[in-house]
Amino acid sequence: MRQGATRELLTYWNRLRGDRAAPDRAEIELAAIRGSLRDLFMLDLDPAHQFPFLMTGTRLNAFFCGEQLGRSFLSLWQPQDARTIATALMTAIDAACPVLAAASAHPEGYRDADLEILFVPLRHGGQAPTRLLGMATPTVQPPWVGLLPVPHFNLRALRAVEADSGWMNLSKASALALAARARVTERPADIRGHLRIFEGGK
Repeated sequence: MRQGATRELLTYWNRLRGDRAAPDRAEIELAAIRGSLRDLFMLDLDPAHQFPFLMTGTRLNAFFCGEQLGRSFLSLWQPQDARTIATALMTAIDAACPVLAAASAHPEGYRDADLEILFVPLRHGGQAPTRLLGMATPTVQPPWVGLLPVPHFNLRALRAVEADSGWMNLSKASALALAARARVTERPADIRGHLRIFEGGK
């Protein structure tokens, strides 16, 4: 976890949840993390499991040169990466654990910009986690953001964590194999610690 803002959000989320699996959406005070508002977003667990945006920060909008509110988060990724991301988001919700993605993006003809994207689960109205608070932070501010849209994000790696026990790597290859063996709408065959485990795959 390279970005200070990412660590700040994880610490804030962990403090709010206490001994619960996840805090409630109503407990989130954006003023407490106001320095990172432009990179924050919130996703809904909709019946179709497309994870539409409920809130988007200005810098995330600027990457695509347009408002992303209501758009499926999965549509920001290439198809094979979208399947992996969908599985990772369900991991975050089912196991109530944060997930960290390393990604990159660039407009045509420009170099990649690296991003760190954190997802933390939220309950809504006292129910089990049904929403995700996220933060997408570029390593450096690309000069083209807000001027040229990126076509999609590219997934580089995934990591899942139980906040009390430390990080465990979930490689892109492993996640792709997992996603290929299960539809997003399926429930996990097994939950071991903080990972959703499906039978099959290499």
